[in-house]
Amino acid sequence: MAKVVVESLYKSFPSRGGSLVSPIPPTQENITVTASESKGNKSSQVNVLRSINLTIGDGEFMVLVGPSGCGKSTLLRLIAGLEDVTGGNILIGDRVVNQIPSKARDIAMVFQSYALYPHLSVYDNIAFGLRRMNASDEKNQGKFPQWLENTLTGLTRKLPKGLRYRSEQEKKIEQQVREVAARLQIDALLDRLPKELSGGQKQRVALGRAIARNPQVFLMDEPLSNLDAKLRAETRSQIVKLQRQLGITTIYVTHDQTEAMTMGDRIAVMYQGEIQQLARPLELYNHPANRFVAEFIGSPPMNFIKVEVESAKLVTHAQFQLNLSEYWQPFVSFYPGRSLLLGVRPEHFSVSTASPENLEVEVDLVEALGNETYLFVHLVDDPDLHLQVRMSPDHTVQRGDTLWLAIAIDKVHFFDVKTEKAINLD
Repeated sequence: MAKVVVESLYKSFPSRGGSLVSPIPPTQENITVTASESKGNKSSQVNVLRSINLTIGDGEFMVLVGPSGCGKSTLLRLIAGLEDVTGGNILIGDRVVNQIPSKARDIAMVFQSYALYPHLSVYDNIAFGLRRMNASDEKNQGKFPQWLENTLTGLTRKLPKGLRYRSEQEKKIEQQVREVAARLQIDALLDRLPKELSGGQKQRVALGRAIARNPQVFLMDEPLSNLDAKLRAETRSQIVKLQRQLGITTIYVTHDQTEAMTMGDRIAVMYQGEIQQLARPLELYNHPANRFVAEFIGSPPMNFIKVEVESAKLVTHAQFQLNLSEYWQPFVSFYPGRSLLLGVRPEHFSVSTASPENLEVEVDLVEALGNETYLFVHLVDDPDLHLQVRMSPDHTVQRGDTLWLAIAIDKVHFFDVKTEKAINLD
C-alpha cells in the first residue's frame, strides 16, 4: 500500500517531427492545440494534460471522471508507466517513478478490454503475473533451474494429482490463486478458457489477476464499460467491497458519473486536460466549483437560466423573479445590474400554482420510469429555453400540458456568466 502523488504534471503529444514537446503552461491560445509555421511546414502539438496536481492517500479509492478526451486515461497510463511524462513528477510511496519501468513500479492495472490470454485457463491467467514475479526473485529459485521447473509444472499440470510436479513456489502460487478465486466467486471456473466465460466472469478474472499480485496501487481503466447495466451495478459493488477489504490504494477511471459518485472516496472531475474540482461525491453535487462540474455531476444534468440581478435580495427573468435567501445575498451583492447563471437541478423543481416566483412551462416530452418521471419542458414565454424536470410518478402529465413550476430556493446555484465559476467559491 502506498500514497500516490502527482506534481505539476504535463503531457504533450509529440510534434509532427517526432520530438517530444516541452511543457507549455496553459493559456487561452494553447488550451488544446498550438501551431507554428516553420519554413513553410506547419507543426502542431497537443497538450493533453496541463499542471496536474493530485495526492491520493494510502488506501484511498480515487476516481478520475470526465468526458471522452479529457485526459483521464492518459493520466492513468502515465502513473502506470505506459506513457512518458513531458513535465512534472509522479511519486508512488516515497520514490519518484518517472524513469522507473512499469514492471518495477509495483502496480497492477485492470484494462477495459480484460486483456486475458486466450490460450490460458482462468487459473493460469491469474497465476501468470505471480510466476513472472517469482521467476525474477532469486529467493524463490527451487532445486532445479527455473525454466526446468516451469516446464515440469506445465507438462504435468493436467495429470492426476499424485503425478504432478509442484515446486514450493508453485504451491504458494496455487494457494494465492485459490484464495483470490474464492474471494471473487470464480473458484469453479479455474479450469475454463476465457472463451468459455461471460463478460462479467472475464472481468472478475482480470480483477483476480491484479489482486493476486498484492500491489501497492491498483489502476483501473473503465473496467465495467463492456458490461450490461445490471451486471455493471453488481460488479461495481464487488469492486468497492474488495477495495475496502484489501485496503489497497486504487485509482479508477470512468466517464460514468454514477460509477464515480457511488464508488469513490474522492472524485477528480477532469475537462480539457485539467482537474476542474477535487472533492468527495456529495461535495461535488452540493457545491460544484463551476458550470461544467455542475452539469456533469448529476443525472439528468443541472438546468441553467440567465437572470438579472436587481438587488442583493432579488434576481429576475422575463417570466419570473426570485427572492433570495440570506445565504446568497452577500455573494449576489457583488453583481448589481449584471447577469448571473441560475442553476437548478431537475429534482429541485416542484409542480405548483401560478405565482410571480414560479415558471410557466409547456411539456414537450414525458419519460415515465415507474419510480420517477422525467419531463422535458420549455418556458411558455421563451420557447428556446428548455429545462428538464424530475418529479414523482404520482402526477399524471402528458405532452402539451402547461404547468407552473416552483424552485426550491435553498437548493439553487449561481455562476458567473463569463468565467462560469460558482460565485460562492471561497
